Amino acid sequence: MKCIQLDNLHLEYQRGKTKALNGLNLQVDQGSFLGLVGPNGSGKTTLIHILAGLFNQDRGQIRLFNQEILSASFSHRQRMGFVLDQPIYFDRLTCREFLMFAGRMYEVPEEELEGKVEELLRFFDLMDAEDKWIETYSKGMKQKVSIAAAIIHEPDLLILDEPFDGIDTTSAEEIKEILLQMNKKGVTIVITSHQLELIEALCTECAILHKGQIVFQSKMDELEKQLQVAEGSKGQTSLKEIFLQITSADRPHKSLSWLS
Repeated sequence: MKCIQLDNLHLEYQRGKTKALNGLNLQVDQGSFLGLVGPNGSGKTTLIHILAGLFNQDRGQIRLFNQEILSASFSHRQRMGFVLDQPIYFDRLTCREFLMFAGRMYEVPEEELEGKVEELLRFFDLMDAEDKWIETYSKGMKQKVSIAAAIIHEPDLLILDEPFDGIDTTSAEEIKEILLQMNKKGVTIVITSHQLELIEALCTECAILHKGQIVFQSKMDELEKQLQVAEGSKGQTSLKEIFLQITSADRPHKSLSWLS
């Protein structure tokens, strides 16, 4: 079954001057771990915001969990968790208060909620800061709060926009392990990152977004075969190589005059 089906999505900014999404098509199987990569300005964050219900597409169809999503649809959001590029939380709440709020918003049973919050605070090393306002946290700590809030209700679909930004190496490795465990249990995960090695290590599938379109998609275990048959391929064997080939094809060579 397809967890995500996006057909011919279009979105324009500035009265048509900027095409953020330009006929985007994407299908993601239930239980996949998809790495979504692309240059700055390719449309990744716009796509995440549409999936989160923050924006509406100008045209095109969205289906999640085999159900068409309209602008007034809300029921599917209970099955989803998000970490956005600019995470949403209330600065004048403590992390414990915010996680309790998030759990209730997602209708986590009250008899389970306090225990889940306690476990998340310990896992994300937030116990020492649990009584401080979130506005006093470092960038990495705020990111941990966002991830904790995104998984507290055990979503069926988890969408993460650069989730490791600002997080220390040790914590990042622990979070990666949790994501892999969730995916093993059947959770569909979509993650964006500029770290292509991270995508190769974590994901079962990758897609390249360029100029508002999905221009390449492959299962990770089929990547080498896909590259060998791709038009213009020169025997690339890594996601980085095919990414550079696709996204740099129309870019001029750049340098600085004082370094020439």
